[in-house]
Parts: sequence; C-alpha cells; structure tokens
Amino acid sequence: MYSVKNLVFIHGWGVNSKIFETVFYYLKDEFNIHYFDLPGFGNTPIEKVLTLKDYADFFYKFLKENNIKESIIVGHSFGGAVAVKLALLHPESVFKLILISASAVRQPRRQIILIKKIADFLKPLLPEKLRKLILKLLGYDKTDYAQIENPKLKETFKNVISEDLSPYFSLVKMPTLVIWGEKDAITPIAEGELIAKSIPGAKFGIIKNAGHFPFLENPNEFIKLIREFSNDAN
Repeated sequence: MYSVKNLVFIHGWGVNSKIFETVFYYLKDEFNIHYFDLPGFGNTPIEKVLTLKDYADFFYKFLKENNIKESIIVGHSFGGAVAVKLALLHPESVFKLILISASAVRQPRRQIILIKKIADFLKPLLPEKLRKLILKLLGYDKTDYAQIENPKLKETFKNVISEDLSPYFSLVKMPTLVIWGEKDAITPIAEGELIAKSIPGAKFGIIKNAGHFPFLENPNEFIKLIREFSNDAN
C-alpha cells in the first residue's frame, strides 16, 4: 500500500496532458494526480511570446492557486526543462523532481539538427492527411495542430530552445530521479547522464528498448521507477 502524494505532470512541446493518460490510469489510486496544458497547447491558449521562466512561473501559479503542496513534479522533454526552471526559481514548491528525457541541455550542433528535424517534419510538402496522422500518433490533438502556425508559439519556441540549463543543474537541491529511454534519438542518453551527474544525489533510471517517450513505450518499468522513487525516504 502506498501513501497518497501529490504527483504533478508537465507535458512536452507540441503535445498536451492527454499524453500521460496511461500513466494516470495506473497511478490514480496511489497518488493525487495533477496536470494542466501549458500555454500554447491543448486547452490553454498562448496570449504572448513566452520564455522558459514564464512557463515556470505559470506552473508555479497553478500550484499556488490549487493549494498543491509537497509535490513530486514530473516533467517530460520540454516539460522537464520547465520543471528544472521551477525547481530553481521556486524550490519550496518542489518536494521531489522527476525528469523524463528532459530537453534542458543545449548543444549548438544538436539544436540546429533538432530545429531542422521539426522543420522537415512539418513542412507543407507532406500531404495534409499524412501530417495529421503523424501528429496524432505523437500525441497532438486538433487544438495543438492548429497552434503549430501560431506566430507567438514560433517565437516562444526560439526563446525556449536557446536556453541552456546545464550550468545550473548543481543548484537543484531536492531529491531527483532522471529517467531516460535507452534509444532516445531526440534527447541522447548522454544528456541524461550529464543531468544525473550534475544534480547532487540524483538517481538515473534507464528504460531499455524505449525512446523519447518511455512512459508510453514501457509503462510498466516507468511506473515501477515512479513508485520506488516516490516512496524512497531520501
């Protein structure tokens, strides 16, 4: 039997909180599950060009307004970067930190490659139906698809992809679990190793035969890591 805790999820870029539905199903009886769509995705519109700090502050406001305390913050991909920023700016709001394939390290060459991949992926030369099918498989819904061409979101993307958090990992003081898919081609496992080594006392969990979405590709192993870490006294 597990003691009830607050588990708060931050989704990645271009998707929304629905991407965690499988995880929610397995953990809903053991935790108080909290989530919301970041500005620009799902049901939350983007009203201005944002920075990573803006996203962290937005999330902090969500925690305060809903009186969510002693939280285990779970961030995936871009959501992992938001989670790190939240831990740095508002450490009192983060009891424990779980980073999944966190996109928080910026290496110039990889940044260019990542932008090119996204540009190639979304270029208009792809047939409309095929684009929508691929996006749906990646966790987009109709709202997210419509947001892709939003000028504010495009400028926001430029802001957040340029911020490198690696110089500040050593300042993260709360217990941290870093989870990575062994075959992640979007955020290489070397970046996960760097994050885990740089955050004092961080644990590193590798999920075999999984890529950038380990909670979808191997949910059983992912949930096992979540349970063990959340119940660890340290």
